[in-house]
Amino acid sequence: MKQNHKKIKIYSEAFCSLVTNFQEFQTTKIMLNDFVVLMKKDSTISAFLQSKSIDRSQKVGIFKNALNDVINNDLLNIIIVMVENDDINLLSDVNKNFLSLAKEKLNVAYVEVVASFDMADDSKNNLLQELKTATNKEIDLNFSVDKSLIGGLKIKVDDMLFDSSLKTKLENAKLKLIGV
Repeated sequence: MKQNHKKIKIYSEAFCSLVTNFQEFQTTKIMLNDFVVLMKKDSTISAFLQSKSIDRSQKVGIFKNALNDVINNDLLNIIIVMVENDDINLLSDVNKNFLSLAKEKLNVAYVEVVASFDMADDSKNNLLQELKTATNKEIDLNFSVDKSLIGGLKIKVDDMLFDSSLKTKLENAKLKLIGV
């Protein structure tokens, strides 16, 4: 297990070395996330990559041909090293560690906004700019809609939650009324 932690650290630092700005971070994040999701969804790919009966050089050749035009060359090279070392099963953990390292390196905050309605693009952009100003960081934004909120927003910046939803305000008022 300790060996895996070392490998995860090495691979995630290698991925992190590829990103020097927010745009590269976004691109690498999307590519890695897509690849992790693909491996989890399609058990054939995972089985192929972890198969002991298929020669590693054959796996690498197939892998290069399949992904050469899809994935950034440097990113592909790191993934190929993981395949060659039979470490591709660590990719999900490597991706999580990469995100943490890259966010720290590039001063990025992960922000999740949940609204009771779909906001117009200009409103989202205004919110994004306000969040950048408030946090003094680049913002990795995830926006979603939850109609059960009735009104307002829930904004989670990294580990801090700001909840101004009407649903939460009504629940809090109810708790005060019944004396809990």
